[in-house]
Amino acid sequence: MANIHDYYRKNFLYEGHKMMLPELRDKVAQTCAHCKFFVLVTGGNETRNGCAAQIPRYAGLSRRVPGELDAVEVLELVGREGLERVLSTAGPHRQACWQFHPRG
Repeated sequence: MANIHDYYRKNFLYEGHKMMLPELRDKVAQTCAHCKFFVLVTGGNETRNGCAAQIPRYAGLSRRVPGELDAVEVLELVGREGLERVLSTAGPHRQACWQFHPRG
């Protein structure tokens, strides 16, 4: 008798049919650009995309997330490492993260 584990491991059709929970579908199908935490961070010379969910003031949704933040304000709130994290976690074509909330 064949090993059942090897059967499923080698069966590529079975591997292609993954189950997904309905509440996770929205997060997988959406991108960062459709999230309410997606903001523009404006510095002295350039404007970059950022994720306001990395800032504790906006993460709990107790305050309205603005469409544009000043880099100096972000530095005051979360520091230099926090600013780097805010700028590195967002991209307009990236898949939405677990903190996704649709714009509305």
